[in-house]
Amino acid sequence: MKKIPFSLIIGLFLGCLSVEKETCKKGLPEKKYEFLNDIKRQWNQDYLETIVDFRQFGSYSENEWLRDSENLSTFYGSVKTVGLEKFLSKDEFNKPLFTDHWTETSWANKSLNQILKNFISSFSDTTGVDKYYVEFWNRRKTENNQNVVYEIFQDIDKQYNSESKITENKWSNEPKIVGLLDFETKLKHSDSTSVKRINIEYFDFLRKLGLYSSANNLIRYAREEHFGTTEIWDKDYLELIEMVETDSVDCEIYWHWRQDAKWFPEIYDYGP
Repeated sequence: MKKIPFSLIIGLFLGCLSVEKETCKKGLPEKKYEFLNDIKRQWNQDYLETIVDFRQFGSYSENEWLRDSENLSTFYGSVKTVGLEKFLSKDEFNKPLFTDHWTETSWANKSLNQILKNFISSFSDTTGVDKYYVEFWNRRKTENNQNVVYEIFQDIDKQYNSESKITENKWSNEPKIVGLLDFETKLKHSDSTSVKRINIEYFDFLRKLGLYSSANNLIRYAREEHFGTTEIWDKDYLELIEMVETDSVDCEIYWHWRQDAKWFPEIYDYGP
C-alpha cells in the first residue's frame, strides 16, 4: 500500500480547520420613533435646498406622520422653538430662486417670501391663481390638514416680515425633535473651537434617546471629517465609540447596525 505523503496529511488537516470570521463591535439597537420616518436630518445643512425639495412632498416616503394636522403643528412648533432664522435667514427667505433649473415652474425667479404670500392669498381666493397653488390646496383638503398648513404659513409670514421681533410661541413642540434640530443648527454654526464640544454633547443626547447607531455614526463621521482617515484617532472620540460599541459580532451584522441609523445615517466607508 502506498504511503500518503506527510505534507498532504498536514494540508488536509489544515483545510478541515474552520476559518475564524473577522468580528466587529456593535452597540444596542437604534430606537424607533415614528416621526423619524418623515423627519430626516439634512446632511449638507442647506435648509433652503431642503425647502425646495419639500415641493416633492411624498416622493421619498408616504409622510403619514407629518401629514397629520396635530403632528404637523407639533413639528412646526419644534422648528419655531429652535428658531426659524437658524434654519433660514431673512436674506435666504427673500432670495429669488430657480433662475436656471426651475424656469418652467410656478416658483421660478420668485423668493420664498413671494411664494408664501401666494400660498396665503390663494387659500380663500383662487381667482386668476396659478393652478399649482390651487392643486396644492386641493391636496391639503384631501389630507384634511389645510387649516393648520394655512396657520403655519401665516405665522411664518409674520415671523419674517414683522418689523419687530416676535417671541410668542403658541405652538406645541416635541422635546426630542427640538433637541435633534437644535444640535443640527449648533453644528451648522460651529467653528473650530466649538465643533468638538458640540459633537460630544450631541453624542450624549442621541444616546439618551436610544439612537445608538446614530450616535456612533456621528462620532465616526466627525472624526473622519475633521481629522482624516489616515490621521491618528482623537482620544476623546475613540473613548465615545468604545462606550457605544460593546458587543462582538460578525462584521456584516455590525454594518447593518450602522446602516440602521434613523437620524444620522452618514458614514464615509461602505462596509465589507
